[in-house]
Amino acid sequence: MKELLSIIAILTAFSLSAQTSGRVYPERNDDLSWENDLVAFRVYGPQTQKNGERSFGYDLFLKYPDKGPVLELLYGNQCSPANWAKVDSLRRIDRRLAKDFENSFTYHLDHGYGMDCYAVGPTLGCGVAAIALGDSIVYPWCYESVEIMENGPDRFKVRLVFAPKKIGDDESVVESRVITLDKGSHLNHCEVSYSGLTKPQKIVVGFPIRMDGTQYCNVMDGIIAIADPTQGAGNGKIFLGVICDNPCEKALILDNHWLLASTISPGETFSYDWGFAWDRTDIPEYSRWIEYLNSYK
Repeated sequence: MKELLSIIAILTAFSLSAQTSGRVYPERNDDLSWENDLVAFRVYGPQTQKNGERSFGYDLFLKYPDKGPVLELLYGNQCSPANWAKVDSLRRIDRRLAKDFENSFTYHLDHGYGMDCYAVGPTLGCGVAAIALGDSIVYPWCYESVEIMENGPDRFKVRLVFAPKKIGDDESVVESRVITLDKGSHLNHCEVSYSGLTKPQKIVVGFPIRMDGTQYCNVMDGIIAIADPTQGAGNGKIFLGVICDNPCEKALILDNHWLLASTISPGETFSYDWGFAWDRTDIPEYSRWIEYLNSYK
């Protein structure tokens, strides 16, 4: 018994120290999800695209910094066959009882450790970069392949490759992204490149506008930010931000997105940082989020 308790203590200590990690979740349509001590994210996988769900952008999970890793708990409850079997059973008796039980485990509600209440859908989510042709965004869909390059304890790093896509006159353009999240940071670093491009293209990065009057812009330093109201009552606000390494030309609104625009040429890499803060944790005010982004730059 003492040996078992010692093993449990060691595993618990390791799980709390290895706060920066991620994996593919085949139990949830091949989501790739990752987290550090402050923030958590996901990008949708090939099964989501196969199902026809138009989820183009980065998603995020809200979490409390003092609760340790949360993704395994969130996915474990949400994807539990036993939980959903009980929901189905209760629906045959009383739909209200079924909904009450679903609300007791769903990751769309806050049970004290985190939740998913950010809407992505057919948008760039919380900071995807994409080619823009004229007044249209060429939305990337779900990743095709994934390679986890580093997996904790202090850094998560992954390479994503997307299916070939027609962009302008180029018939087969393949996007690659390398995303890095370090412990203690609200922001991921992302390097985007395209094989198959034959001429320079406009590239934009940003987020959908869901709350008027909160757009922030510093084109000279390549910084934009916005506040999002979240889904559900009483869940607070999410502050989103992007910091570009490449020279930016302007900020613009396109397809109801707040964006920074730059130019990417064949063989070049577009490099930037993207992420968020939740007003219920360490950055409770939008003005402090703007300060964070400027000091980060």
